Amino acid sequence: MKLFRTALSLALLLVAATASASRVQYTVNDAWRFAKGSPWNAHLPAADDSAWEVVDIPHTWNAADADDDTPGFYRGPAWYRKHLTLPASAAGKQVYLAFEGANQVTRAWVNGHYAGEHRGGYTRFVIDITRWVVPGGENLVALEVTNAHDPNIPPLSADYTFFGGIYRDVSLLVTDKVHVAPTDLASSGVYLTTPAVSADEATVEVRTLVANRRAEPARVRVEHRIAGPDGREAARVTQTVEVAAGEVAEQLSRPIRIARPHLWDIDSPNLYRVSTRILTEAGEVLDEVSNPLGFRWFEFDPDKGFSLNGRPRKLIGTCRHQDYLGRGWALTDAMHERDLRLLKAMGGNFLRVSHYPQDPVVLELCDRLGIVASVEIPVVNAVTETPEFLDTAVGMVREMIRQDRNHPSVVIWAYMNEVLLREPYKDEERLAAYYKAVERVARALEAACREEDPARYTMMAFHNAPDRYAAAGLTRIPMIQGWNLYQGWYERDITEFERILDRLHAEYPGQSLLVTEYGPGVDPRLHSYAPEQFDFSQEYGLVYHRHYLREMLRRPFVAGSSLWNLNDFYSEPRVDAVPHVNNKGITGLDREQKDTYLFYKTLLDPAPQLAIGNRMWRNRGGADRGDGRSVQSVPVFSNQPSVTLRVNGRKVATERTEQGVALFAVPFVAGENRLVATAGALTDALTVDFRLAKASPREFTELNVMLGSPRYYDDRTEGLAWIPEQPYAPGGWGYVGGRVLRRAGTGYLGSAADILGTDDNPLFQTQRVGIEAFRADVPDGHYSVYLYWAELDAPAEREKLAYNLGADDTGSAYRGRRFDVEVNGVRVLEDFSIASEVGFSRALVRKVEVPVEDGEGIRIDFRPREGEAVLNAIRIYRNR
Repeated sequence: MKLFRTALSLALLLVAATASASRVQYTVNDAWRFAKGSPWNAHLPAADDSAWEVVDIPHTWNAADADDDTPGFYRGPAWYRKHLTLPASAAGKQVYLAFEGANQVTRAWVNGHYAGEHRGGYTRFVIDITRWVVPGGENLVALEVTNAHDPNIPPLSADYTFFGGIYRDVSLLVTDKVHVAPTDLASSGVYLTTPAVSADEATVEVRTLVANRRAEPARVRVEHRIAGPDGREAARVTQTVEVAAGEVAEQLSRPIRIARPHLWDIDSPNLYRVSTRILTEAGEVLDEVSNPLGFRWFEFDPDKGFSLNGRPRKLIGTCRHQDYLGRGWALTDAMHERDLRLLKAMGGNFLRVSHYPQDPVVLELCDRLGIVASVEIPVVNAVTETPEFLDTAVGMVREMIRQDRNHPSVVIWAYMNEVLLREPYKDEERLAAYYKAVERVARALEAACREEDPARYTMMAFHNAPDRYAAAGLTRIPMIQGWNLYQGWYERDITEFERILDRLHAEYPGQSLLVTEYGPGVDPRLHSYAPEQFDFSQEYGLVYHRHYLREMLRRPFVAGSSLWNLNDFYSEPRVDAVPHVNNKGITGLDREQKDTYLFYKTLLDPAPQLAIGNRMWRNRGGADRGDGRSVQSVPVFSNQPSVTLRVNGRKVATERTEQGVALFAVPFVAGENRLVATAGALTDALTVDFRLAKASPREFTELNVMLGSPRYYDDRTEGLAWIPEQPYAPGGWGYVGGRVLRRAGTGYLGSAADILGTDDNPLFQTQRVGIEAFRADVPDGHYSVYLYWAELDAPAEREKLAYNLGADDTGSAYRGRRFDVEVNGVRVLEDFSIASEVGFSRALVRKVEVPVEDGEGIRIDFRPREGEAVLNAIRIYRNR
């Protein structure tokens, strides 16, 4: 939430607050002392924190260790301490600490006194510290935060990293003794409902919690002023309320009617504001809060889908995790805001806030931008069969709804995600009992949602195991079924996706359906012109998303979809192309826009669109086809009927767009290639510095080849363009003998192992097994030859991840591997064992200096002694 931020002293702020007799709230994020672990007596003012690290909030202590080569990350306690000086004018005020999010248990002390605790890592909370602060003096705030596993606090496990720390804003809230109560589960203390809305008239009801912390009763006026989208007053009501000393009174306004309301909609998100003031009978303002108000009506129909204000609207958008490169969850307000603007610029109209409530800025932007939202609590993968777990989960539902119910963008409350992903028991009787426990939790959460807010829909998200969820009695509990479907990624047949949709609609004719997750992993550094499942290429990502979107648009009963995910996010146990990251986002951790983002923007944004794809392919190269050119496919995204592409002033072709994409076979030459696309009055341009791989001509400089792979790799660290292997032919370059490494069981390309000692996993995750030689008919000169290896066979079966739904790479059993390497007849490595040199799944590079004379070129022979010889990649560089 964007709070008042200033460089003025705390004293000046409170003087201003006293003069206006109203509340003031501002962040206290800067210069906290921090230490991991449990320092002795850290809650006491006398504790010495001079050697502690100084950090600013938002902060996490896992930004580094959740993304390193060592498995696991710190999950335990840590402490934050800060000294706050309150002026004497704070006497007679009410003082609160307000937290927007800390993961996952927070305990607070003020001046050595225990002030309160909050359990759960994603909802806001407020702690009243009035009795412990010293106006006119210095006050120590000490906070213990732990992200240790707790079986009674969801989530128990998930496909994302549980970053520890105070990762959202902390603020100080100072109010009059009589004020709108912030202590009802950290809500605003004002609850808005719109029981009747039409284009002609809307009705508003306002419920307000008025707190009186004085020693005597208070008689005050409660005023609600409704301002329209233009800022002008649309209505005002005032009522008098009496509040007993030390109590909180609930005030319910009479219905307020607004004639011809400006409706909140996707295309015109008209927002009203409700300003609630507490005044003395003499008219002095004691407190004031503001809440958003939007007038709209909506419906989910099992056959027709979603409608808003009587108009059918297909919901198309994304899920979102709150991660950023190098920062974990410690994002600023501006970073959250940028994500929502990315979604809106793409043409998205729906956000599944997953798998937990997020920063207040997120829903504030949904309201302002016209993005329909679903919000959920983090009951993910499993439940604990205890009353404590159930109580905590129900408490999370109530926190979520009370804190966010005033947002007109929210239409769905959700509460479980893939909760039967793992079956914890093999014994059928024990498993049936567990199913009953899960059902009890689900029914309690459903009931809590409907009790708190009967005007909105409820939803649960299931993975592709409908029989399992039906057996547990879960599928008919929520009003909406959400389905997370990954056919063509974790499951082989991509066309099974549409068949599943049709089966679900037929089996559950009375329930609405959303596709709540779908998407392939995409590493923007990887490209392939023979894209395949699990290759992480930009091109397969495009194939996958085109198929899914086409099938969902064909089916009106699919009310909407939220692709997985708006952005890449951290998931510490994951490996694949980018370790510790789930890269299913259509933008990267740094918000680099992948081709899949451009695809959706082209189809969803109604404004004229034209964009050349592969925009961020920074180091691009390819093999010379023999005429000084390398022909490669380039996508151009446009919502126009056709596109013309020119390269270096010459027309390549005019192609019709299909589902927003036109594909061009572009003949790249060495050096600069200027691509210019036109579609009607639209123009887009892209300059590509192309590295043409030649073997024999004098201009040969380098050759970078990935073995056992049809992929191209954009090495952004060293600035190298890696290209796919090819078989050797005289006068050229390539491998001799061997086969492509594929995973046992799935047949997927290469290995998913985390390659230690490098950030270039894709270079080492594929290999040619049984290779006999690599030859390059290069001109005479002096060369450096770099040989890249990693032992991808495993000494023991690798651990499986439940999130891969059986598509894991458990590794082939290592049975020994030793071979000799000869370069132009000279043995450079003898009885060479990758595993003996560096172990398993670790990068190893050997550089060999090679003089080439008399037109002999370079020939590298691999002679096995035990097992089969392998090679993962090779780089040949001409020194002179």
